[in-house]
Amino acid sequence: MNNRVVNALAAASLSALLVAAFGGMAGAADPADMVKERQQTMKKLGGGMGAVAKFVKNEGGTLEDAAKGAEAVLAVAKMDAKAVFVPGTAVGVGESAAKPELWQSWSVAEERWKAVQPAAVKLGEAIKGGDRAQIAQALGATSKTCGTCHEDFRVKKQ
Repeated sequence: MNNRVVNALAAASLSALLVAAFGGMAGAADPADMVKERQQTMKKLGGGMGAVAKFVKNEGGTLEDAAKGAEAVLAVAKMDAKAVFVPGTAVGVGESAAKPELWQSWSVAEERWKAVQPAAVKLGEAIKGGDRAQIAQALGATSKTCGTCHEDFRVKKQ
């Protein structure tokens, strides 16, 4: 191969590697779009919690609905906090309710986010047991875990 072909292949390989490693930073999502994505993620978590609550309160939700709800909560809880709470997406960006303190106290926020996963696992285990009182207790614990973050890092809803 001549030097031109080798150089072209090397440049193409390096470009592909950089795009893979950095996700094509030049085409990064708009911060307002990232806020919308976070809101959808949180709605999924809230919807899952709501499905479990409907079962616990005997408001028409089935045990199967509760199990699906707990799966949704766990799926969100397994997400990387850095992917959900992208810097530059605080209050003032789109309809964000995330306080700047979230990023200023990142280690605390991340620790609280990580605490949701074991709570969600316990919720799922309680649902597998089928005992409404145990499910209610696990739901309360999961809700409390979520609430600790909301208290410090989310603007209160009006």
